[in-house]
Amino acid sequence: MAIRKIKPTESIVYLEDNIDVENKNSKLTLKDSLQDEFEMNEYCEVQQTKRDVLKLVSEKLDGRQRQIIIMRYGLFGNEPQTQQQVCEILGISRSYVYHCC
Repeated sequence: MAIRKIKPTESIVYLEDNIDVENKNSKLTLKDSLQDEFEMNEYCEVQQTKRDVLKLVSEKLDGRQRQIIIMRYGLFGNEPQTQQQVCEILGISRSYVYHCC
């Protein structure tokens, strides 16, 4: 809530942003309120990597390959499928699924 008061129109929030609205001279940041800075940085990196992978899958793979990768790794909120399940659903060989992954 404090961040919204400070930056009501901005959609990007930085870990170094001051969150003490009442005291403009305060050095209390969002990062200070987190339990472990390393874990937060790691979490943010993982989330960015996921976004990058989803973008690549969407933009760089053709329809069949995209479908296999989405099914196999459970992307876009889907449950991961085994090679055998993907083969049965799509009616393709396991070697084709293996080479796509």
